[in-house]
Amino acid sequence: MNAPMVSIVVPTLNQAPFIEQTLASIVGQNWPRLELIVVDGGSIDGTRAIVECYAAHVTHFLSEPDRGQADAINKGMRLATGDILAWLNSDDYYLPLAISRAVAALENPALPRLAYGGCLLWFEAGPRARIAHPGPFDRSALATSSFLYQPSAFWTRALWEKAGPLDESKHFVLDWEWWLRASAHADFVAIAPCLSVYRFHASHKTGSGSPRRTQEILELVEKHATPEWGAAFHAVARQLPALDATFRLCAGRRGWWTLRKLLHLDLYARHGPRVDLAFGQLHT
Repeated sequence: MNAPMVSIVVPTLNQAPFIEQTLASIVGQNWPRLELIVVDGGSIDGTRAIVECYAAHVTHFLSEPDRGQADAINKGMRLATGDILAWLNSDDYYLPLAISRAVAALENPALPRLAYGGCLLWFEAGPRARIAHPGPFDRSALATSSFLYQPSAFWTRALWEKAGPLDESKHFVLDWEWWLRASAHADFVAIAPCLSVYRFHASHKTGSGSPRRTQEILELVEKHATPEWGAAFHAVARQLPALDATFRLCAGRRGWWTLRKLLHLDLYARHGPRVDLAFGQLHT
């Protein structure tokens, strides 16, 4: 049986310090039928020169202004011809055998299906790292927790066509929102090994502290979760600066969880353990 075509879209904008490692990790998979599509929003930092060094491996390279990351990814997916699809942000990278393990888990590329693996979370400021292990898929839990790590996810073209493209109005929850839509059409399968490295660095988008991120999360939870969860997320969002200060004060201290509850007793009395999960999603 021939190996399926795998299409990887790499959206990027001014990430010259990282993109070579990203591209090398894709090429280094040595997958026999690989389509590599780089969609650049018009970088001015030397990204083009780095991509051109990989010209022999890059199937398509677009460099033009876009309307954001979701728009860039959708552009790439429209060019993709693969049976299996994924995108990899240009500050993340694959670990060895990521593609072959994902292809094996997806089994029949003609069926709507998504496979997701573990992820190594790399915090450059530390430097420190931890492994995020993939748990069994639970669609109801996905309504309040983005527990899939995007660089470790691969899916079939059949699923992309059923779920539709990314919502280009989303800047921070574009992947989370798509997981929710896609999971209505397909099985999501967990793979035990780590497939990728998710890099946290000074200019990392998720850690920007943008109010837009908080608003997008609140809107997503309101739409997909119960009213009780929506109320808990809104309550945590209103007290986020104080909760963040407590988190920094208590982290690593003996009895830190009890201390945090005591300092925010009213919030925990009203919303219980939902507070911790909501904070985990809203905190950057």
